[in-house]
Amino acid sequence: MFEVKVFDNTDYESRLACNHELMVLVAGEFIKEAAGLLDALQAHMEGQDLHNFDLVVHRLKGAALEVSAYRFCRLIGEVEVLVAQRNSDALPKSLMALREEFRSLVFVLNQELLL
Repeated sequence: MFEVKVFDNTDYESRLACNHELMVLVAGEFIKEAAGLLDALQAHMEGQDLHNFDLVVHRLKGAALEVSAYRFCRLIGEVEVLVAQRNSDALPKSLMALREEFRSLVFVLNQELLL
């Protein structure tokens, strides 16, 4: 079975034409934006606002695709399915998994690009 990478540096380089300065800038902005989006997801989940939760999770997926964070995107896709099924009972566990994966992604981005 194929294991999806936390971060695909080869793909990311290709997306940004091997411009390391731009890669660092985009990754840094992604980390800030994604942290805020994860907080917004928490608030929407607590308020049982599935409509806005769905909008924010879609924005998070788009941001993650920009930095080639495919494992994070896969988890976000699973959350999108839960929202489509109106399965709000499973969201707390899924959001916790997203936060854990985000921490892993930030660690890898720091190791490969930002430090």
